[in-house]
Amino acid sequence: MAYFSRFPMFQRPRWGYPMPMRQQPHPLQAVEKVEDNEPFIPPNFDSEEEEELDDDEPGSGPGPSTEEQYAERPPKFPRAKLIPLKVYRYRSAKGDWKHFPVSGLHDDTSRRSQESRGRPPPPCSQVRIISWNIDMASPMHEQRLEAALRHIEEEVLGCKDGGAPEACVILLQEVRDVVLPYLLRDPWVRRWFAVTPFTKEKWPEYAHYGNVTLVSRTLDIAESHILHFGCTNMQRSAVCVKLKLNYPGSYDKVVVAFVNTHLESLPVGIQLRPKQLEMSSRFLLLEGVQGGIIAGDMNCICPEDATIPKDLGLKDSWRKGNDEKGNTWGYQGQNEGRHPPGRLDKVFYLPGMGYRVEESRKIGIGLKIDEGTPQAMWVSDHYGLDTKLRIKGRSQSS
Repeated sequence: MAYFSRFPMFQRPRWGYPMPMRQQPHPLQAVEKVEDNEPFIPPNFDSEEEEELDDDEPGSGPGPSTEEQYAERPPKFPRAKLIPLKVYRYRSAKGDWKHFPVSGLHDDTSRRSQESRGRPPPPCSQVRIISWNIDMASPMHEQRLEAALRHIEEEVLGCKDGGAPEACVILLQEVRDVVLPYLLRDPWVRRWFAVTPFTKEKWPEYAHYGNVTLVSRTLDIAESHILHFGCTNMQRSAVCVKLKLNYPGSYDKVVVAFVNTHLESLPVGIQLRPKQLEMSSRFLLLEGVQGGIIAGDMNCICPEDATIPKDLGLKDSWRKGNDEKGNTWGYQGQNEGRHPPGRLDKVFYLPGMGYRVEESRKIGIGLKIDEGTPQAMWVSDHYGLDTKLRIKGRSQSS
């Protein structure tokens, strides 16, 4: 236990920390009472300091080619790991991506810190959130990624001629390792976004696809981590980026967590999805963090999946319940298992924390590459989601 005391990331929140507006404590806080200095960590949870890596270092080799092969592995899981991530942005003067200092959870007004980070980001009280599983299984990965990025740039965010987007985070799932270099070569991404993780080396071992988060350069990044679930047959994980947002009309800041995740697939995954979402939810209750969102492919394909977020005290940004208009998968692309359409992709948030999350809307509907030709192909088998988080004024937050 002394080892974990060096990592305050998953310590139990203090009772003075802001809590959701409800009579009972949040389910994630209803843990056995322990001493204040005892860490709040999942069983068999481990944490690693980030190692310096050569960006060209070879990977550990490709894993199995299908999710079914993953699912057949015996349920013998490694430890979960919480790994700090560096955040990278492209520097045209260097002609390369370079990591840069993040601001940390607490404001550091020292001259040295300000100089190392350069000009401070402008005040920002709202963030556009785009989440999309871009389909690792279908071929023509680069062409489909290109189409997805242009759709987000032009149709969703309304950027013209490669212009700047509004403050946003783009949460991508099922990014193949072979298309990561292509993503990092995209001119629009290079000009306007920071990226994490930067290489596949930070994904779980043997993963040949994973989650990647793009963050507008105008946003103040406090810190970033990746959580390897451990309890997974498919090398699933959650990437958390914490952002400092401003109260409207103020320079005072609050830290909000934005979690990009991909929960276990297939019906057999119901044994693991509750724990994976519960572990992801802990990011929203860390000391110094005022809630946040969890977005991504939740693989909600079993009746039992419907109760998981409610049991954790999370709310869904989709307001219309089981209305099939909310379905995000099953109408386009591969579906070898012939599963019925469903709302697999969701945006959850911790309520009562001084912000408002708009109802999510679908993007990427009917989007194809090489439309009208024999080579036409769906950009993804999933629709993406688009929503926005707005910090409330101090008077509204009370």
